[in-house]
Amino acid sequence: MKLRLWEMFPELLSGWSSLSGYQRFERLVSLMLTIAISGVVLVALYYLVSHVITLLFVQTRDPFDYRVFQLVFDMILTVLIAMEFNNSIVRTMEGDGGFIHVEIVVLIAIMALVRKFMVMDIDTIEPLKIFALATAVLAVGICYWLVRHGNRVHRNENDAL
Repeated sequence: MKLRLWEMFPELLSGWSSLSGYQRFERLVSLMLTIAISGVVLVALYYLVSHVITLLFVQTRDPFDYRVFQLVFDMILTVLIAMEFNNSIVRTMEGDGGFIHVEIVVLIAIMALVRKFMVMDIDTIEPLKIFALATAVLAVGICYWLVRHGNRVHRNENDAL
């Protein structure tokens, strides 16, 4: 039995003939990125599950050590960030919009910065580095607000027409 690409990924080729050359290129790149990020998610998930199983059954380390919790949450957040990024790419393939929406990218950046704060070792990190990360969070938060506000204004203008 021979499987064709359009049978495996119907959203990739939906309306293929009506797409411009660049839109077709965008969909193919999106597909390749989806496959690559899915592989990263699977590998990260494998390491997360194997680490948790080791913690539960082998207990080579103290499971109540805060560093162990930081490591597990780091792994979980890494998987979630990769999945969210992959989801945003898949959504753009299904829709007729452009590539990645800026709002989604900024939200993923916020998730990555929050992950960084959650896994940092407070005992060893320099105050200047914390200040720099806090400034980055503030800057990305302002960027998100501006993008969100601009999208809301743009939607209201389109609804008025």
